[in-house]
Amino acid sequence: MRLQHPWRLLAGVIAVLLLAVGAYAGWLLWSTARSLSSAADDARSLRVAIEAGDDRAIDAAFANLSDKASTAKDSTDSPVWSLMTHVPGFGDDARGVRIVSRAAAGLTSGGLADLAHQAGDLDALLPAKGGIDLATVQHLQKPVADGHAALARADEQLSAENPSGFVESLRLKYRDLHRQVRDAADALDVADKAMRVLPTMLGAEGERHYLLVMQNNAEIRATGGLPGAVSLVTAKNGKLTMTKQVPGGALGEADEPVLPLSKEETDLFGEQLGTYFVDANFTPDFPRTAALMKARWEHVEGGNVDGVISIDPVALSYLLRATGPVTAAGVAITADNAVDELLHDVYVDIPEPSDQDVFFRQVAAAVFAKLTAGGGDRSQLLSALRQGANEHRLLVHDFHPAAQTVFAGTAVAGELSPANDKAPQVGIYFNDSTGAKMSYYLRYDVQVTSTSCKDGVQSFAGKLTVKSTAPADAASLPDYVTGGGQFGIDAGNQIVNVQIYGPQGGSVGPIRTNGKNDDAQQVGTLSGRPLRQIWLLLEPGKSADVDWAMRSGPAQTSTAQISMTPSVEVITRTVEAGSAC
Repeated sequence: MRLQHPWRLLAGVIAVLLLAVGAYAGWLLWSTARSLSSAADDARSLRVAIEAGDDRAIDAAFANLSDKASTAKDSTDSPVWSLMTHVPGFGDDARGVRIVSRAAAGLTSGGLADLAHQAGDLDALLPAKGGIDLATVQHLQKPVADGHAALARADEQLSAENPSGFVESLRLKYRDLHRQVRDAADALDVADKAMRVLPTMLGAEGERHYLLVMQNNAEIRATGGLPGAVSLVTAKNGKLTMTKQVPGGALGEADEPVLPLSKEETDLFGEQLGTYFVDANFTPDFPRTAALMKARWEHVEGGNVDGVISIDPVALSYLLRATGPVTAAGVAITADNAVDELLHDVYVDIPEPSDQDVFFRQVAAAVFAKLTAGGGDRSQLLSALRQGANEHRLLVHDFHPAAQTVFAGTAVAGELSPANDKAPQVGIYFNDSTGAKMSYYLRYDVQVTSTSCKDGVQSFAGKLTVKSTAPADAASLPDYVTGGGQFGIDAGNQIVNVQIYGPQGGSVGPIRTNGKNDDAQQVGTLSGRPLRQIWLLLEPGKSADVDWAMRSGPAQTSTAQISMTPSVEVITRTVEAGSAC
């Protein structure tokens, strides 16, 4: 029998096929989305398990994550999915889901597997029994390197697709995933470099000596505070020992700068930058501060300093959350009272400076012993270190180039001019000019806004509010706190030096204080950065409003990075100003 209208039958068959393919595609899309959603949940479970150090939970979460990621990849590698990537109005989204699936599968089947399964060994990277186990460090070098390589590949895959054409829900999740992968890749990049040099830094190839400097925010300096208690820490075959403790002031004054100073440095800070150990951080550039400290220590105490590590009492309080309290001179120092005890109460309760030095030495030794003994909460300890670094309260400089490459460009480097050609760098730094401990009462808030962008140059408006929270009767406080009227400054008042640095190749406009031009402002440059600095007299309870304009250098079109001196106050500060370009 002859078929009538065969094209109608063919059309019907095609319609049925299209419906079947569409239904399958819809099911495939739903199934893949469900797998990826479940994979995201498993990834969160894996992170929680790793932070808790739960080996059994780590293995279970990773197995589930790997299974879901593999299922999603198999689905998106199918011919039907390939067809969906060419469908108008839908193809972009299909390609995005395929890239995410491939990236997730690559991570779980690649270098992250060994690192995740050995996460329990990461505890050995924290101090215990007086040191760090070098054998474990060396054992983890390959898993960390492989994990970094896997994340770098995933970052490259995700970077290859522009998500701007995705539907909003997918676009937001894609960008969030990409950001997390990139952040993790950057973190493991640092960890990979660190693992390579850590054995040497810990004395595997001979003793290493580090200065551990406690910065006292009660007498503010550009990098944090006056270098008060100074300890020499020796590393040998992984063992860490505090071998000497010296008050920063006991290192005295040199007849001439311990290192040659540039004309810029002399003009801005005077020769005392290089003659006094406790003034070595008038400059906000920590690598320079570390070099000056090293030179002065070696001149007075002898020996060789391989690196400088700095921390302040606020960061110390973060560490005490993990380790628990310590006791010095019969005083319990806890996470809650460390800042007050170390930056104010000690000067009220212990009037003699030499006895204060003994107290600070005891605190430093007790915290060091507690940290190196181990036993604290790993998750809280890592959180404390991360918070201290992000707030620039924890700074590290190693004088061996191979080791310093690990720290350069990171939050702990404390560099005045980090290498980033496209991101404008803005700095607001403070130095006490009272010669006292009144910075305990110093508070400030900074706002920087990008107001326009023309020909690749951004314009910024800056505003700074500086306030003294000292009580009305501050003059009655001990002379060691107020300065006792020395240098012609009435007891209870404080003079604060404010340094405002613009981006390299840019400019800083005139500074206005309380709406008036500041005639005493000084204009200069340091390490290629333009700057202006002023001095503010603050009476108890009084404040000052400072504003200025600045411009970026050419082609600095990215988000501006804002760096500032960490203070006594434990707050989260804005560290970026969105680009107007």
